[in-house]
Amino acid sequence: MRVEGLSVPYTISTDNTLSLVILLCSLLSIMIVMRSRNILSLRIRSLFVHTTNLSNYRRTKNNAREELFLTALSVMSLSLIGYSAELHYFGTELAANHYLVMASYAGIFIIFLLLKRLLYMLTIPIYCNIQQWRAWRHLFSFTTALQGLWFLPIAIINIYLGLSAPTTLILAIIGVTIAFFVRIYNAWSIFFKKKRLYVPFFLYLCTLEAVPLAILSSTLICIAHTLKGA
Repeated sequence: MRVEGLSVPYTISTDNTLSLVILLCSLLSIMIVMRSRNILSLRIRSLFVHTTNLSNYRRTKNNAREELFLTALSVMSLSLIGYSAELHYFGTELAANHYLVMASYAGIFIIFLLLKRLLYMLTIPIYCNIQQWRAWRHLFSFTTALQGLWFLPIAIINIYLGLSAPTTLILAIIGVTIAFFVRIYNAWSIFFKKKRLYVPFFLYLCTLEAVPLAILSSTLICIAHTLKGA
């Protein structure tokens, strides 16, 4: 029952605009999966059963557009999960506007993806040929897009079915961890396996994968505390 004079706490589930956006994104993602399910299945299989044929990593223009949409979906879903975690751990202490919180998390993830792609562009072509670089670029885009199909259902269950914030975070971390190890495995297969370059592989692992992920985690924690007192 609503008490006169008391404001109703904001929840995403009662935000009609955001709910409509989530519904449209869900329908579009389902259409993409249904239309490209055979190609998606083959490309996912190639991530775990590696062959020397780099054509497994190729994509069409339609694939590129679908991946761009799913990447945006991944960013949006993570921003919703971030808002849920912020609200759970800080509760009524959260003073920042809810849209500001979600936009802040979305901005961090977009900057992270852009900087990581730039870092790849500056370093990886140094020790690989153009075919290997193209395969890796497509691999990064594809694995990032796949995360959108993982994060969106988690965000929806959290928002509309009451999945707890800690469980939501654990499931999100599982998705990030799987993508992390998939990229490491494929980087070894594409760049280092033939020549058995163990030291360069270790340097790649630290500088291009582990360190950026650690910086992202630290940045998210700092932003969470900043927004708490905004």
